[in-house]
Amino acid sequence: MTQYVETIRLQGGRFHLLPLHQQRMAATIREVYGEQIPLPDLGEALRAVALPSDSGIYKCRVVYDSAIRLTELAPYTPRTISSLRIVTAPAALDYHLKNTDRSALAALAAEKGECDEVIIVREGLITDTSYTNLLFKSEKGLFTPRSPLLAGTMLRHLLDSGLVTEFDLTPADILPGNSLGITHAIMINAMLPPDSAPVIPVTQIVYRSSTTYPS
Repeated sequence: MTQYVETIRLQGGRFHLLPLHQQRMAATIREVYGEQIPLPDLGEALRAVALPSDSGIYKCRVVYDSAIRLTELAPYTPRTISSLRIVTAPAALDYHLKNTDRSALAALAAEKGECDEVIIVREGLITDTSYTNLLFKSEKGLFTPRSPLLAGTMLRHLLDSGLVTEFDLTPADILPGNSLGITHAIMINAMLPPDSAPVIPVTQIVYRSSTTYPS
């Protein structure tokens, strides 16, 4: 049976973006199981979690299907990312529901070569990395792909706040010399708010074909 997951940042004794995680869990359950299934109370489940005494950053992983099956807490240490490789996914790749089967994403991540992480292109458009959404910094503000693989809670928060603009982005739009003035990629997710997320210059983004950039 497919199971789904919410990854929630615990910092300073507080679970961040909890209403957005609850909304996504509810939407997933409604899509998969229909309207008749009682919705679990994520807040109630988290109140049963033994909180650490320090104010560090912890990753809370909640696994569920029609009900919550597991909650686990672990200290969080972000990965160091300084380079990205653009790779192409099959058009059929679908990860719009955050589930525990990450095999397709892991296969794409394995194509990173000497880089630290991948940027995934689907049907000619930039989507996500294998584990984060993406923002792109330019003199005009922050752009984000219009069609990410997964609608992340941090991304939803930034869109709702009016801090980023959705845009259809191709590989040529994020490589050096691009026409949009994009200078950096920023990797965000629930554990990586923009102020602590990896920021990668476009000069450190590599396209698989070293000779021809797609338009």
